[in-house]
Amino acid sequence: MGSGPPARPTEDRWPGHREVAGLFGTGGAASTGFPLPPVQTYGDGVGEHIPWAVETSKDGERLRFFGKGWTLPGEPLLLHAVPRLVRYKRGDEDGSTWCEPLERDGDQPMTLLRLEEGERLDLWPGPEHVGLPMLPPGGENGRLLTFEHAADGSNWSYTLEFRGSRER
Repeated sequence: MGSGPPARPTEDRWPGHREVAGLFGTGGAASTGFPLPPVQTYGDGVGEHIPWAVETSKDGERLRFFGKGWTLPGEPLLLHAVPRLVRYKRGDEDGSTWCEPLERDGDQPMTLLRLEEGERLDLWPGPEHVGLPMLPPGGENGRLLTFEHAADGSNWSYTLEFRGSRER
């Protein structure tokens, strides 16, 4: 990293999640046991990303649209404030079907979905998750820049960055 990667995305690309994590003094393998994809160049638009439709349910009876997340191929998706059940499907394939609902396995406020593997993990994000796409309730997809929480889990704070572009 030499003099260090930019703290903010450049005109051409987002910094990779490991590049951004390096700014905070740590990196390496994910403590969650989920290996993260290698650093990638994110290119100049949404065309390289995969859309994922996400629905949630508190009781398993009624599903509600949570939002649409965008990831690069193989990249996991972070979600905030997901109730007991979550399901998703690719939004760019005709005939795509919903995965089986995945049940909460902890009381942490964040959920990591390994979309292609159909796995859910509720967690406190660490430096290894910085730079990953995150979908808070309401459906506005961003990238995680910082996350911190009290040791007892009583409060937390995070920062997301949102980007957009228009074709002219």
